[in-house]
Amino acid sequence: MSQFPLVHPIPPVINQSQLSDLSPEELAGCEECDTVYRKVPLASGERAYCVCCGAELYRQSKPFTVLLALAITALIVFAISNSFPIVKVELQGHDSQTTLLGAAWAMFHADRAFVGVLILITTFVVPLMDLLLLIYVLSSISLFKTKPKYLVIALRIIFLFRTWGMIEVFLIGVLVTLVKLAGMVVVIPGIALWSFAVLSLLLVYIASVKVKDIWDEIDRYSHEKS
Repeated sequence: MSQFPLVHPIPPVINQSQLSDLSPEELAGCEECDTVYRKVPLASGERAYCVCCGAELYRQSKPFTVLLALAITALIVFAISNSFPIVKVELQGHDSQTTLLGAAWAMFHADRAFVGVLILITTFVVPLMDLLLLIYVLSSISLFKTKPKYLVIALRIIFLFRTWGMIEVFLIGVLVTLVKLAGMVVVIPGIALWSFAVLSLLLVYIASVKVKDIWDEIDRYSHEKS
């Protein structure tokens, strides 16, 4: 364990003969090497790691109310980001400005439909669906105290969509472009540029909570309720 300087609890390894005596809620499997462990209680902020490969097994997640508040905040910021211009460019008395959707639409007019579709999917459709589904799951559990009807489908879609959400990449591309244009035109950052920066931070924090951790919390909630 010297190569993994961690002070968090390490769960005991489970062999095949012990599996029949434990419920699935008591077990944790390593996604990297498939080693099976028996879960141990964790304090707030602690994480359990695999002794074989060092991969994270599970963690003590933030309360669902905190994640729900962050998801709702991110959705509001997302709406602001898509309602105002990202940047305003002035050249010889003429100015031009556009929103995210306007930039995607411009790609279609420039006969670059593939690029336009990528922009729409990775920076609009995927983040929006991710936030809406996350709010659907978290609000059902934390506010209405019931398991969502389409829980499995929602979490699987969230897991899939997290690979395709690229607002951070889009923001970096915009900043690089603005730096290159700064010497040729007058560049005025719009409200959406700042809101996209805030949105990126919120999404990174939300994405740090794995879908598997949400599953574990829901299983724990269901077990306590029963």
